[in-house]
Order: sequence, then structure tokens, then C-alpha cells
Amino acid sequence: MVGTSTESTGGGKPVRRGRHFLCRDGRAFVPVGTHIVPRSGPDWAKRVGVEAFDEAFAQLASLGLDTARIDVLWAAVEPAPGQYDEAHLAVLDEILAAARRHGVLLHPCLFVGGEVGDAFWDIPWRNGRNPHTDVELLRAQVAQARMLAERWRGDPGVLGWDLTDEPPYWIIAGTTDAEARGWTGDLVTALRGEDPEHLITIGTASQEVRGGPFRADVVADLLDFTCVHPYPIYAPDLFPDGLLDPRMTHSAAFETALTAGAGRPVMLQEFGASSAQYHPERIAAYDRLFLWSSFGRGAIGFLSWCWSDAELEAYRRVPYVRWPHETQFGFTDASGALRPRGQVLAEFADAVRQLDLDGYAGCGPDPRAGIMVPYEYVRPYDQRFFGLDEKSGIYTPAEPVWNPAPGVVPLVRGWLNAFVLAARAGIAVQFPRERPQDDRWPELRLLLLPAPLTTTSTTLWHMRTTFWQNAPAFHAAGGTVYLSLSADSAIPEMIELAGCRILDREPADQAVRLTFVEPWGPFSPDDTIEMPAFDDDQSTRGVLLDVVDARTVAVDEHGHPALVVADRANGHTVTCAYPIELLLARIPDAHRRHADWYGLYAGLADLSNAREDAWADHPDVTSGVLLGDRGGLVALTNHSPERVEFDLVLPSGRDRVRLEAYDSAIVTWDSPDS
Repeated sequence: MVGTSTESTGGGKPVRRGRHFLCRDGRAFVPVGTHIVPRSGPDWAKRVGVEAFDEAFAQLASLGLDTARIDVLWAAVEPAPGQYDEAHLAVLDEILAAARRHGVLLHPCLFVGGEVGDAFWDIPWRNGRNPHTDVELLRAQVAQARMLAERWRGDPGVLGWDLTDEPPYWIIAGTTDAEARGWTGDLVTALRGEDPEHLITIGTASQEVRGGPFRADVVADLLDFTCVHPYPIYAPDLFPDGLLDPRMTHSAAFETALTAGAGRPVMLQEFGASSAQYHPERIAAYDRLFLWSSFGRGAIGFLSWCWSDAELEAYRRVPYVRWPHETQFGFTDASGALRPRGQVLAEFADAVRQLDLDGYAGCGPDPRAGIMVPYEYVRPYDQRFFGLDEKSGIYTPAEPVWNPAPGVVPLVRGWLNAFVLAARAGIAVQFPRERPQDDRWPELRLLLLPAPLTTTSTTLWHMRTTFWQNAPAFHAAGGTVYLSLSADSAIPEMIELAGCRILDREPADQAVRLTFVEPWGPFSPDDTIEMPAFDDDQSTRGVLLDVVDARTVAVDEHGHPALVVADRANGHTVTCAYPIELLLARIPDAHRRHADWYGLYAGLADLSNAREDAWADHPDVTSGVLLGDRGGLVALTNHSPERVEFDLVLPSGRDRVRLEAYDSAIVTWDSPDS
């Protein structure tokens, strides 16, 4: 577990990946700690001395934290090609020894150049070359990786290798998926050749939500675990919200679940907000919700950005002189005094340390609902699945020419807002990948396909045409599928799938207003919900539905069918005539200002029985279930500024629970045969 005495002596075994969590000395293990940030260039470690690191490690250990991520700056290790600075390497050895003395695991991050704001400590001999593709630079990186792996081979003080921080390199553009995979493979091979015991990851940021070349679908199978660095405060196109809006506070859980769909456990390797921009108490609440909601979605480690605020002298140096917000991300201030977020991190570490992770969480999450990830997001323009043979001639997709940079933000908007609506309705979701080899649907009770997954004009954003053909098998197994449509939607044989078809675009209006004509979730007949519409874009405009053999649950302000349900075999298809997830995406603080819309997903949960064995019957409380050999646990987070009381549904029945504003709780249960 976290920080035991046997490990503080260096006698523990290197960390390995277990069934779901990391495993150390045969037990499930959750690293909790921080990133110690360089402040003044490549010689920073030598300049501040080992004493400063020793002090930091002592403070971490006193708080019950057990892991520190540090940057191994390329320019410091290798100031000239093939020439390693032995004095600097000796300092790194001493830093590792200091961490080991305090029972703190070191998580070294290799080949770092970019760090903090716009700072980039370049190697002086790079000469503009791309480190991902240049043959000589690749050879140099492989050699350095081997050298470091041999130096720290099997050291029990090392958590694992991090290939680099937030690739692609900040001053390098244009790295392709294939180049990112090739670079990763070369370095992984080099490290494992010399140090087969330590785990390997890459400290990626924003690749999943921006579609970058180092996203998990490209590199995860080469790694032992993957990482996310959610900073929604700097993504206003996805999060146009206040710090404690539900969409913001679900972002870490969202990125954890999305990334895990690529097949590896996920570490929350960086997170935080600046006290120069937000009140420290609000940051503490934000961190608490990040930690526990992502833990409930299966995150295996938690490293705060960062240890301390910048000292006043650093304000005169780049990058801080130009990036004032970067000065105050610390969980301590510059004097070493603990900020509220530091206390939250310490409390989290202590709570996790008390858990029997093997018994109650070792198998990880197993949601019964999912949001689909299109294959083209995973592998854009993969010729293996064009459906052609050698006699078909040369086929070149035209879309990259007339739409060369569509991005994935509209797709991520749909995913994100569906994720939040589902969480507010007590539904945990996974993100299964589309399978073009057989178009088989995942074995789930509820499959969510919010627009633009149902659309047609941009390849990266929608399901393949053949995907819909396997709906009958999904229905026969008792599955419920949910579709939200826009004026850009197109589904062949839609009547067979959904009991309705698209007639035309819905008339443009200033608002989308649904009036229920049947009970649905929390709604009774004649209940109405409303949000602003956007009638200038076909991606956010609704459709007119012709209902053939489905029942209408809600109508819009014109009396047109807006929510319809078709019974199919042992399952159902639920169709919404409006892309509500994309409409909510454009509204600041949407899930607070238009909170009733979660009820649409609550009705889906009721119809499909897709909630897990433990869930909170309150829209402001998110539940995340993990399972183990002994039983299970549920992590509860209150995303509301108010105290709430609610029924917690457990395998044994219902309990009444109270949570303070922005608070969290853990409840465990034993399985009957444990």
C-alpha cells in the first residue's frame, strides 16, 4: 500500500501491473504524489542541489504521499551528441537515493524539453530536427534510454519510466500517428532490453480530446499503462464553464474512461489549477472531485501538478515573467506551507491506503453502458477496411483534400456531454471501439450514440455504414440503443432499427422544448424541459421524424415527435430528434443552468436497467463502481455547491446518505460468496 516501512528502506520489489491497479510486493497499489518542476533550465537539479529534493521528499512522506515525478532534461543529460554529463547523472543518482530514503518512488520523465508554460529547454545540437523522425536523434534517444535503464535497472525506488512529458514536442509540429508509434516502439524496446522489470508509460496530455498522434489508440498496446493530463480550464471550446461546473469537474473521469477504452489502465498523471486564477478553497474542491470521480472510473495513480509555487525570484525569469498563472499551481506555497489542495491530496492518499484494493477493486470497473468510439478516430483512412480488392483500382479518399483538418472537437463534445448526462443519471459508461472487421456491437445493456456519431458528412465523427447492420443481434440480447439526431444524420434502414425515419430538417427555432406525453425517468406527462437552440448549423439543428412502429414519449413545441421508443426483440431503440448533447456543449455552465436534461438519460437507465449494482439516486452525485474478489466499492462525489441527501442503491438494498458540498465518500460491500 502507500508508503509502508518495508518500502522506505528500498527493500520492496519494483512496481508491476496487476489485474487492474499497479502491484507492489504482491499487493494492489495506487501511487499518489506530485511533480517536482524545474524552474531555471537544464542545470536546475544541480543548481538547487540534492538538499532541496530531500526536503521535498521529506514533506511528501510526512503527508502520506509516495511518488514524485521528475524531469530528466535532455539538454542536461546530453549537452553534446553522445556525451553524457556524469556530474549531472551523479546528481540524479543522489536524488533517487534521497527519494528511496524517504519511501518516495521516483517516476523519471525522459527527454523533456518543454516544461511550464512556453518554456522549451532545447538541446543545443538539435538544429531544427524532429526528435520523432530524425535518424540521428532517434539513435541518440535510444542510446540514452539504454544508458539510463542500465543505470537504474530494477531499482525498487523507481515507479516506472515515462518516455517524455506531453508529446508531441512543443516546438515540433506534424508528427504522424505512424511516427509517434515508431518513436514509442524504439524507446520501449531500448528500455525493456536493459530493464525488463520497470513499467513504461508516456505522459500524454490532450491527445484523446484533440486527436493527437500520441493518443492511446496509437501507442497504448506498447505501454504498461497510459496517462492523462486533464486541464479543462484551458479548453474553453469543450469546457466553457466555471471551475466547479459539473462538466468541468467530470473532465478527469471522462478522460480516464475514454483513454481506458484503448485497453490499458490509466494514470491521472497531472491535474490542477492556479491560485492566481481561482481561490485555493475552490481548487481544493475541484481536486477532490477530480481524484475520487476518476478513481471511481478506474484511474490507477494520481500525481498533482505540482509540488510548490514558484519563488518570487522566478517571476523575473521566463516562462513565469510571461505566464503569471504558472507561478501558483503548487499544493504548497513558495514557503512550503500547505495549500488546501495539498490537504485534499493527503486525505485522498490516506483514504486509499485504508482500502483493501485487491479485495474490493482489483478487477477495476465494469460498466453496463457505453459510448461508441468510431474506428476512423482510432485509425483514420485505414485502407484495410475500404472494402476493396486488387481489381478495384486506385482509390484515394477526397475528404483530406476538401476537409484537411476537421479536428475531433465536435465528436468529443458529443462524447463529453453524453458522459456527464449519464453520470448525472447514475450511469457509468465505458468507451468501446468500433470493430470494422465484423461490426460486432459490445455486450452492454445500453449503447449511447449521440450526434455526431449518427451523422454523415465528416468521416472522423460517425459510425461506419455497416455498423448499423448488427443492431438486431444487440436487441436480441436485450440491449437498448440510444440515438440523438441532427440535420446531418443519416442511418440506412432506419425504420427497422428505430421504428421511425427522418422526413426533413426541423423548423429553425430559438429553443428546443420537449413536452412529455408519457412517463419517462423523473418526468410525468405534461412536464416540459427547454434549452436554447442553434438554428444556423445543421449539426445542431433537429429533424422531423415520421413514426412508423414506435411510441412517442415526448413532442416538441410544434407537436412533432421528439423522443420515440421502438421495441425490438428483447431490447429497444430510443431516438431523440435533437442533438441535445451538442446543444448543451455550446452553453456555458450548461449542466447547472439546464440541469433537468439529465432526466432524458435517467429514462434510458430505467428502460435498459444499465445502472451498476451501486448508484446514487441524485443527479448531483456521481457514482463509480470498482469490483474485486471480495466484493466491490462505490466512490461517491457530490458535484453540487449544496449539501445533498439521497438514496444509495447497493446490492443489499438502499441506504440513506448525506454528502456535504463538493464532498466525497467510499462505500464497500462483500459479495455473498466471499
